Formats: sequence, structure tokens, C-alpha cells
Amino acid sequence: MGPDAISQIEAALVALVRRANDPRGNKRINRLAGVDVERASAVMLSRLEELEPARLSELADAAGVDISTASRQVARLVEADLVVRGADPSDGRASTHRLSDQGRELQQKLTAARRTVFEDTLAGFSPDEREQLAVLLTRFVDHLLDDHP
Repeated sequence: MGPDAISQIEAALVALVRRANDPRGNKRINRLAGVDVERASAVMLSRLEELEPARLSELADAAGVDISTASRQVARLVEADLVVRGADPSDGRASTHRLSDQGRELQQKLTAARRTVFEDTLAGFSPDEREQLAVLLTRFVDHLLDDHP
């Protein structure tokens, strides 16, 4: 792969990250889902759905935030009855967190809205192109997340 292709990939990924962090994208997801959720809360709900039950340290790591930030975010979600805090059965001193029924319903709406955005975005792609993108993007992310020197 020549430098031109690498430059194109880099530029596309920078644009993608910029778009993913754009508050307008979160507003679109909220509008499609019929909810009003801050982006940070949506991220935390998604990570919790993947990990539950989860300790605060696991959530912080999965969300890419420090423990104090995760603590504040999760506390707001608990106050909003979207997350339930309980004792960790393996260590009574620690707590675990899980989605409440209301939190699970909200997360399902957000997931469906994100899927709609992806379906709309990929509408002009053939089934073969979608499959190729899925394979290559998954492979790219797997390698990106590996601990390569």
C-alpha cells in the first residue's frame, strides 16, 4: 500500500472521528430514538450493556475515561433510574452496575437509531460492498486495538 492510500485512510478516519464527536450526530440519534440523552451517557449505557454486571473500574476502562469521570456519569444514570447499583457477589466491599429495565429500553432505542443511521449511510453500497467493508473494517479495528509496538 502506497503513501497515498495510507493518507486517504488517515484522512477518512480523522473525518469519521470528528463526525462521531460532533454533537449534531448525537442530536440525530436522539431525534431518531425519540429520547434526549447526553453523548457521554449514551456511551456509558452502551459499555454497560456489553459488560453487565460491571464494576466502575471496568466501565471507566471500557469507556476510555478515568474512574472519577465514570463515577459521576454512572451516578447520574443511577439517579435517572437507568442503572442499578448492587453489591458485587464476589466482593461485598465493591459494587456492580447493570441496566435497569428503563435503561435497557432506552439503550435499545439508541441502538435501533444508530442502526438506522448506518443503514441510511450504506444505502448506496451493494451487498458485496457492505460485506467487504465489514470484513476489512473489523480486521482494521482488531489490529488497531492490538498492542503493536
